[in-house]
Amino acid sequence: MLNTQQQQTNTDYNTTFTEQQFAELEALTREWNTKCEGDYESTFVGGVAHAYCDSGIMTDGLSAGDVDMLTKYFTSETIYNAEVGIDDMEQWVTQLEGEAWQTDLYTFVAAVRDVLTEKQCVDEEDAMEAAMSYCWQCCE
Repeated sequence: MLNTQQQQTNTDYNTTFTEQQFAELEALTREWNTKCEGDYESTFVGGVAHAYCDSGIMTDGLSAGDVDMLTKYFTSETIYNAEVGIDDMEQWVTQLEGEAWQTDLYTFVAAVRDVLTEKQCVDEEDAMEAAMSYCWQCCE
């Protein structure tokens, strides 16, 4: 872990993560970048973090596997159009496949959220974005 990244994350987002949280976020970044190929960015986690910290366009965080599954049922126009949410497409794929399906995007987001304390999620409005920002820095 790079201490300067930790200090910058805490300063930029006015939040405080523990050494353990930084270590868990770094481990998640390595695990998910190994497990998934990004669709928008060169790394999967980079795409998710870009969606959360920069563009606000959630499809930037889809993995190549997410896109493969979604294109079984939807056109690219539907997938990348802001009028249909990723959560809606997840529900429709679940119905069409006959079993629960969740994007790698939202599975990773849930894993990052699990690193945060309940207090951080409630009291520190930028905690999730700060966590994603740190994960993005770990991609470099």
